[in-house]
Amino acid sequence: MRTFLLLLTSLAAASAFSPVGTPSRSRPIRHALRMRFFDALFAPKSASASHILITGPRASEQCEKLKMDIYRKAIGGGDPRAGVSAPALMEAFSQQARAKSTCPSKKQGGSLGTFLPGEMVPEFDAVVFKETVGVVHGPVETKFGSHLILVTDRK
Repeated sequence: MRTFLLLLTSLAAASAFSPVGTPSRSRPIRHALRMRFFDALFAPKSASASHILITGPRASEQCEKLKMDIYRKAIGGGDPRAGVSAPALMEAFSQQARAKSTCPSKKQGGSLGTFLPGEMVPEFDAVVFKETVGVVHGPVETKFGSHLILVTDRK
């Protein structure tokens, strides 16, 4: 019901900004879509993620190597492209975060908890709110350094 009311309110707002003398009733809807009124209705509201931050020269290369190491540990030393279980991947990621990350979150295994869109830097948000859950992404370059990101949940 709440979503329906938000949709109705958005349509009313869009029609208020629609040109006068609109020949078609669908024009306010097209206008609302162009103005991105509905994005908030369908976008993820929050996400949970863990990360490993590597700083310094060649940080991106170190992240690539670390990513392969995480997958190797998660599957027990086999081919890193093979399938891996989520708990094993999370455990391997957490161990590497504690050992290698330069972020204070390393004490929690790299866990950043749950956060909303816009709380992290844009490059980080782009991965956390759009990429696949349960996969190690990166290296992702931000002003802080190179990150490996494991999206653990999205709501």
